[in-house]
Amino acid sequence: MVCGAHPHTANNLCIDCSNDMPWTYGGCVVCGQSATPNKLEKDPHYTCVHCLKMPPCYRQTVCAFNYLPPINGLINQFKHQRNLASGRLLGACLNKKISSSSITTWPQILLPVPLHNKRLRQRGFNQAQFIAAELSRSIGIKTDTSLCQRKVYQTPQQGHSRVERLAGMEGIFEISQHKRHQYINRVAIIDDVMTTGATAQALSQCLIDAWHGPLDIQIWCIARAQSPNVQINW
Repeated sequence: MVCGAHPHTANNLCIDCSNDMPWTYGGCVVCGQSATPNKLEKDPHYTCVHCLKMPPCYRQTVCAFNYLPPINGLINQFKHQRNLASGRLLGACLNKKISSSSITTWPQILLPVPLHNKRLRQRGFNQAQFIAAELSRSIGIKTDTSLCQRKVYQTPQQGHSRVERLAGMEGIFEISQHKRHQYINRVAIIDDVMTTGATAQALSQCLIDAWHGPLDIQIWCIARAQSPNVQINW
């Protein structure tokens, strides 16, 4: 899928390209943002200053890659050109990252970030739901696609700051109370790219507001867009 060779592997990714991928190492265990690589190598449980001062509603973020070439190209092929082979490859990479991560408490359900019906008609499928289905088959955790709906249509948010994105996310999601699982208290939200964390925060807050009891939330995503002033080493 990357170099055009024929590795004859299930996920169409040769060893050399796998080694060259911008895999995430270290980073804030809460939000996934990178920091000084040397510091992170010594502290696998590093939490960034922002998450210490203003903890988000979710407890942990697991992302396979930094949002850099060739991952951005593969995600674009998957999401906008409906290249499902790219989606299966990316899902397998996320599954590999999850398996090697220090997840102490596993979720009971996988919740893909929902698309508005208009965006779903435009795209033809929900990329987060596709990824969640791939993970569900691998790790045996059920995917729930009926619990949450996206009730407000948004224009593309590229180029907006985190503050602008957070403001634009207010009232976006809605939880179906009659489909809320009474005995569920651990959820993993599934998405393709985490940019500012605004979507993860908004959906997590919506879940917490709808729940009757404690709720442990993790974010699992293919790639994390890093701050431009962060030095990334992989």
